[in-house]
Amino acid sequence: MYLGIDFGSSGVRGVLMDSTLQVRARAALPLADGLDDPGAWMALLQPLFRELRAQCAEGMEALRALTIDGTSGTLLLCDGLGQPLFPALLYYDQRATAEAQEIAQSWPRAGIAAEASSSLAKLLWLWRHVPAVRGAHFLHHQADWVAARLTGKLGLSDRGNLVKLGLDGQTLRYPPPLLELLGKRGIPAQVLPQARREGADLGPVRPDWAARLGIPADTRVRAGCTDSIAAAIAAGLHEPGQALSSLGSSLAIKVASPRPVVDTAAGIYSHVLDDLYLVGAASNSGGAALLRHFSRQEMMALSSRLDPSRPTGTLVYPLPGMGERFPRRAAHWPGSAPPEGPPAWQFQALLEGVAYIEAWAYALLAEHGAPCNGAIRSLGGGVINAAWMQMRANILNRPIAVLSANEAALGAALLAAAPDVGGLHQVQEWRRPEMQVITPTPAAGAAYASYTAAFRRHFADAGNNISS
Repeated sequence: MYLGIDFGSSGVRGVLMDSTLQVRARAALPLADGLDDPGAWMALLQPLFRELRAQCAEGMEALRALTIDGTSGTLLLCDGLGQPLFPALLYYDQRATAEAQEIAQSWPRAGIAAEASSSLAKLLWLWRHVPAVRGAHFLHHQADWVAARLTGKLGLSDRGNLVKLGLDGQTLRYPPPLLELLGKRGIPAQVLPQARREGADLGPVRPDWAARLGIPADTRVRAGCTDSIAAAIAAGLHEPGQALSSLGSSLAIKVASPRPVVDTAAGIYSHVLDDLYLVGAASNSGGAALLRHFSRQEMMALSSRLDPSRPTGTLVYPLPGMGERFPRRAAHWPGSAPPEGPPAWQFQALLEGVAYIEAWAYALLAEHGAPCNGAIRSLGGGVINAAWMQMRANILNRPIAVLSANEAALGAALLAAAPDVGGLHQVQEWRRPEMQVITPTPAAGAAYASYTAAFRRHFADAGNNISS
């Protein structure tokens, strides 16, 4: 049996599967508060395991390995015993803007490590502003800190989490410009985690934790990944050109590629997964932007009045607040809202805008050398809106494949099983995800095509006069 554990922004989820990769149990527990409190993360494990055991007691008794994924860029600095010296800086924390600028200036090829929310920027900020952390022995991310508590092995992390710290995912080494930057700030290189490939063995669960969780003492903990990589594994991305759109509070996309693509100025980065790269980027547009205009209940009511075959003819760039990351950078730009009109028309214009952004994003990745092929796999809260999925198919002019099982915990469970069944590629070959495919309507696709092109022309330079 194999267990995947996903620590997300709202709580923890677990998926238990057997050696044939069939799911035997699922459980989820909310994290009401204490998102930045590592103790609260650990406190969720026992009730999570109890719920899984209630569904499949024999499965938990036969547990062979587990893997943990967590929010990317959630950072902890710890003492020699692994105890946090400061509350976790969360994945969305943007306080390290000055440090991000410093990284970009001193290391032009830093890629995503030069973002304000990156692990590296957070490390520099903590060292500068929090004297208590300057005696830190270990740097951990959310997933590897939980794994460290379970195994007692400190200072280990997976290469997916370490990309935002500046690790070279191919060589599993920290580049000289990164080490020079840390040296100038008086940060010892020894604080950096040792890199492991996703799925690598980290050791057995400690006896005290095995007893506490009610699992075999020889259960192995295997190196995890970020939540977005776990979602990509669950989505079955394992061949070049396969693409995934996550339609949550924001819009995140990934394209499997045989080679890395990095463009710091454009906001494009690459994660390593098995023998492929996940070329990715993220827009601030998405569900949070829609909620500025309509409540969830209003959107559900208006969805039945959408007409995905007929464009509104309005170009809207919905953002949840100030600033955009991709497909264009505009740090102090608020985007745009639909003009006055009937609520259903305004709602459709907003949804069209998110889809136009998505089409632009995929076009940019293709121009950078990471084209997508075939259906775009889709997950997240937005996929429940069938009319929007048809609209996306028409605007992107390619099939949309809505995944029936898409949680990150499923990807983590597959990663836990991979070493015992021939590797991650073999896992993906064996377990084809179930999908509902929505194809574009030729007439509607033709009607939207001119607006898709006009959208990119119209917004390509928007906001440049206000510190984009």
